[in-house]
Amino acid sequence: MRKGWMVLAALLVLALLAAGCGKKKAGDGASSGPPAVQTARAEMGVLEGGAVITGKLEAVQQANIVPKVPGKVARVEVDVGSRVSAGQVLVALENKDLADRLNQAEAAVAQAEAGLTQAQAGLKAAQANLENARASLAVAEANYNRAKELLAAGAISQADFEGRYELPYKQARQQVEASSAQVEQAQAAVRVQEAALAGARANASLARTAYEDSFIRAPFSGVVTARYINPGEMAATAPVVSLANLDKVVVKATCGEKLINQLKVGQKVKVVVAAVRPEPFEGTITHIGPAAEAQTKAFPVKVEIDNPDHVLKPGMFAEVRIDTSSREQLLIPREALVRDGESTFVWVVKDGRVQRRAVTAGESDGKKVAILSGLEAGEEVVTAGYEGLAEGAEVRVKGE
Repeated sequence: MRKGWMVLAALLVLALLAAGCGKKKAGDGASSGPPAVQTARAEMGVLEGGAVITGKLEAVQQANIVPKVPGKVARVEVDVGSRVSAGQVLVALENKDLADRLNQAEAAVAQAEAGLTQAQAGLKAAQANLENARASLAVAEANYNRAKELLAAGAISQADFEGRYELPYKQARQQVEASSAQVEQAQAAVRVQEAALAGARANASLARTAYEDSFIRAPFSGVVTARYINPGEMAATAPVVSLANLDKVVVKATCGEKLINQLKVGQKVKVVVAAVRPEPFEGTITHIGPAAEAQTKAFPVKVEIDNPDHVLKPGMFAEVRIDTSSREQLLIPREALVRDGESTFVWVVKDGRVQRRAVTAGESDGKKVAILSGLEAGEEVVTAGYEGLAEGAEVRVKGE
């Protein structure tokens, strides 16, 4: 009996040992097998809806408004979100002394204008006197010439000639000379008054400019996006208000060399701003850079969008969709493209092992990406499960 129990115990121990060994081997086999990956083949095709280039929205006009002259703030007429028109006062500085100077300068202008009017009247009178003197001289000269003939003929005496004809003639000539001198003096007085008026007007212009500079105005119509100052503070060389024209916004994006020659200024494009709505906005290409940027090797592109309701805000992410439906390219799923800093690569599966392959990527439609170099049609690339892969590692493709 005792011997039977011992045999049963030994058999039980052997069974447990066999079960444990079997589990360990099965577990070892699972952990040491190749990792599973998902793959897709590179194929020639056409991007859906064309290519997509991305960028951020900016206001078509924006500025930090800085005062022309320093001063203490008297009033701030706007706040963040205020809509303003070009020329509207945003901030007013204290300007009583400037207003007083302007009033004094304008009074000086009025005084100079009165002086000029008086001098011009004097010149006019002097010119009239000169004309009368010249007319009298003409009469006296005619009488004088006739009297000389009468004297020569013995019709009048020498005394009569000198008293009645020669003396009036000499007096008329002297009067013309005196009147000419008065005209010259009057003209000089007019020039002096004209110079005084010009100086007074120049001073008034400077005073008016200084006074107007105490009002900080909007250079264009737009929306106040920031306010940096309050009444009582000193305004100097720092911005007091930020202003943006949101009636139009611009997408600043970049585009690769394979796509740039398909674009032209004035071309209509669709722009998707997912933060606002799924339906695209219509934009117009307004600028295409003539050369690639040195750092990104891409060409800058600007797209303007009408924004009458101001729903599009600066800083929002935008996708510009370019119609390239007629061009066939080598395509792979977007998730197969791996970025490592500035370089891009894919994992190519060949004979059950992976190879890291550097590629040059082109435009994308959000689902697939065009490969410009480094890959051939029909090659199999990893789309999922490439984390932790190493060059030459063995893999197992899911579904095979």
